[in-house]
Order: sequence, then C-alpha cells, then structure tokens
Amino acid sequence: MNAALLGAALLVLLVTFTAARVRRLFAPVPPTVHLDGTAARCVDEAAAEGRLTVVPQRPGTAPATCPPGAGTALRLEVVAPDTARRAAALAVTGDRRDGLPVLRVAAWDVPDAIAAVLLHLRDRTGLRPVVHFDWPQRRPSVHWLQFLCFGTGQVALLTRHLLREVEPDPRLRPAVHVG
Repeated sequence: MNAALLGAALLVLLVTFTAARVRRLFAPVPPTVHLDGTAARCVDEAAAEGRLTVVPQRPGTAPATCPPGAGTALRLEVVAPDTARRAAALAVTGDRRDGLPVLRVAAWDVPDAIAAVLLHLRDRTGLRPVVHFDWPQRRPSVHWLQFLCFGTGQVALLTRHLLREVEPDPRLRPAVHVG
C-alpha cells in the first residue's frame, strides 16, 4: 500500500514538472526591450562593424570565449530579478568589464530574455544577430533530466525554438550557434 502511494505521488510530481516544462516551451517572448544609454552605445559600437555577435554568459563568470573572426562580441548576462512576476518589458543595462561590452537583463526565463534581446537588436540595428552558446560537456540525457526536473538548461535549444516561433523567415531570424 505504501509503495503504491509513493509511486502515485512520484507520478504526480513527474507529470506536473513535465507539464510545466512543456508549457514553458510555448511561452511568448516578452514584447518590449528597453536599452539604457550605455547598452545602446555598446550595441551601436558593435553594429558599426557590420555584424552583431552575442555571447551569453553566466553572471559573475569570466568572459565567455568569443568565436574567431566575430569582431566585437556583446556579452549577455541574464540574472534572476527581485520580483516573482513575469515582466512585460525587459530593461537591459550596459557595462564594460575588462574592456568588453556586457549587456545585463533581469528575467526569470533565460531563453525568453535572450530571444527578446536578439530580436530587439535586430530591429534596432537592421543586422541579423548571431548568438554563440557554449556546448555543454555533459551527456544530453543529463541535460534533459535537469530541464524536466529543475527547469534549467537547454537554453540554446529553447532560444532557437522561440526565435523560430516569432520569426518564421530564416533570413531575418537571429542565428543560433552551439559549439
């Protein structure tokens, strides 16, 4: 009897977590992004080179590796906000660390925030942004379990999915590279 009850409780938890993660796949991209003055200058300087490369990185870590030939890459950090509510607009702040431009945004949903910022950069500059994610060193099955159980991971995949949903034309859609 206890084993059956435990199994049922685990099944309910698994179904609940899975449903929440599947629902997250179809979450809309926040409609508006606002750049502060420093962020706008960083974007304009990077766009002046004729290409726009974005490299997401975890807040507080060493600068992410920039792909060769990418020019001035904008580092993008997504941090958890102080509030539990989903924001209707994302406020992006700019900074320079170690001489590198860093954009910082507060959002609970990292893929949504990255997709929204990429689309905003495309609309602002007229350039097709290219985002470069690091390739995870663990097995893919570990990442899927982490995503299903804790809601973390799979950022590149979800960002690409959201961009495909919002922008159906591949020529206009920001490019996502994992490597």
